[in-house]
Amino acid sequence: MVRTAHFSAQHFIDAAVALVAESGPRAATMQAIAHRVGAPTGSIYHRFKSRSAILATAWNASYGALARVLTPLLQAARPREAALALLPWVGEDRLRARFLLLHEPVSLFEDTPPPELLRKEMEQLESEMDHAFRACVSRIGDGMIREEDLARAKFLIFDAPVAILRSHLIGVGIVPAFAGQMIAELHAGVQFDSVITPRARDPRETLSPTSL
Repeated sequence: MVRTAHFSAQHFIDAAVALVAESGPRAATMQAIAHRVGAPTGSIYHRFKSRSAILATAWNASYGALARVLTPLLQAARPREAALALLPWVGEDRLRARFLLLHEPVSLFEDTPPPELLRKEMEQLESEMDHAFRACVSRIGDGMIREEDLARAKFLIFDAPVAILRSHLIGVGIVPAFAGQMIAELHAGVQFDSVITPRARDPRETLSPTSL
């Protein structure tokens, strides 16, 4: 009779996310992760070779989940909707949001980098998100992608909304409705297309019917 595993890889990933979200990266030791799940420490090593492996897997899963929400909106040149989409994503899983938005990868791995395959996956996810931002800038602007425009786009769509959400993520209460209102007001006050180099107008667009 085949013995059924009581603890899946996902159990350990969820525990790692929760520990980092609640108490910071140093709290997520292999022993603490196993204890959180209620598993013997040895069982975690059957699925993950190292602490950096489980944290990188958790990071990639969390980042990928956010990318699946933001990327289609960015590619469709819908910056305001992309910024506001952070709210339901945060509400869907607060621990995951704290894990991803309040920490940088460098703080997770300390002096032990993630395994190569996981590191490459991490770089690929970041590259795909960067391409989505570039597509947004290109569609709204003149087709050129300037680093200045890209920096503005990332600030308005991601960095500023995360800054608005940060204090509420650090706290224990739910994210209040006015946080979404602040993000909407940010985009209303600073029109996205006004900070991106505009598309050159086709001279034919200025012709009136009487001039034809």
